[in-house]
Amino acid sequence: MQAVQDFVRRYGGVMTAYIFLGCGIWMVGMIVLPQLLMLEKSLTYSDPAASARAAQIQANTDRLFVEITRAERAVGRLRTRIEALEAGEPDPEVQRGGATLLNPFASGTRQQAAAATPEALRAEIVDLEVQIDGNRLVIAENDRSLEQARLAAAPQYGLANYRELVENDLNRSIFLKTIWASVLVTLICLIVCYPIAFYLAKAAPGEQAALLMLALIVPYWINEILRTFAWLMLLSDGGVINELLLALGVIGEPIRWRQGNGAVIIGMTYAYILFMIFPIYNTIDTLDRNQIEAARDLGAPWWRIHLRVVIPHAKPGIAVGCIMTFMLAAGSYAVPLILGGTTSKWFTEVIYDAFNEGNDWGLGSAYAFTLLTTCIVFILVMMRLFKVSLQDIAK
Repeated sequence: MQAVQDFVRRYGGVMTAYIFLGCGIWMVGMIVLPQLLMLEKSLTYSDPAASARAAQIQANTDRLFVEITRAERAVGRLRTRIEALEAGEPDPEVQRGGATLLNPFASGTRQQAAAATPEALRAEIVDLEVQIDGNRLVIAENDRSLEQARLAAAPQYGLANYRELVENDLNRSIFLKTIWASVLVTLICLIVCYPIAFYLAKAAPGEQAALLMLALIVPYWINEILRTFAWLMLLSDGGVINELLLALGVIGEPIRWRQGNGAVIIGMTYAYILFMIFPIYNTIDTLDRNQIEAARDLGAPWWRIHLRVVIPHAKPGIAVGCIMTFMLAAGSYAVPLILGGTTSKWFTEVIYDAFNEGNDWGLGSAYAFTLLTTCIVFILVMMRLFKVSLQDIAK
């Protein structure tokens, strides 16, 4: 309570209410509520066999209703013909040449229709009424079966959706591949970005650092999908890279970058490289240059300076960069969809298929929640590995 009073005293009542309301909406509407809904949906499942049986029974019932309607109309027409014949009037069917309202393209001839007698027409009515009564009995039985099938297909709570991921060899392998590939992308970005961030923060002159920073940012003015398609043109079988290597005689035939996961990893490394550079750059930039000079004056080699001085100071930035890069790579959809081949499906594509093509929101939510949990575990591992707290990351 004292903290709230201090906050009010410092920022005023209106600003305090605005900040607390905004934080509350953000926490509840953007973080807690969506995750709770996803968790609830992931624990809901229904028997697909029972659902299919219910759909089949419903379709059969609809078909029987259509047949009953047609038979009732045929009975009405037969009674009209009987009345006409008994009154000595021409048969309406003869005048239409055997065609009926129910089947205007009937192949009956004028002679066949003229052969009908009231007795024969009454016999047809009896047959149709027997058919109608039989269909109604089947519909009544279908109604009871449909109720049982719908009860069996009703959503239930359980871990069936999560068991499906464990028991489905294909989806489980795609999930594991996505995780290790995301870790690999994170590691590659770290190796590439750390020297660049250090150079920008401590080695590059002012104007040169600004130009390099601009060169890093400019490609990201273009939409991610367009940048990914640019990489597709570079890495395709007849792309620029293969053409250049073939012209230089480095390779004898085009490298099929998209056959495995190579193109996806290259594309992701390029797509998320800035999310690794900037956190590391920001933390290294706050390092006092005198500490580096002091270590150098004491005779420390360059690798020891980085190991004992720079990296310990940059740990929060490295942790944030690894977390952001991993989470973006694991949750990427456009890059693997565009650059991936038939053998490089990403787990986000499986989630998309479950939601949209399979229309199984429970399964899709279970997959998405599993991926979210894995990302949270990765964050905790990074915090433990680099020995940083949330306060350090927030800086």
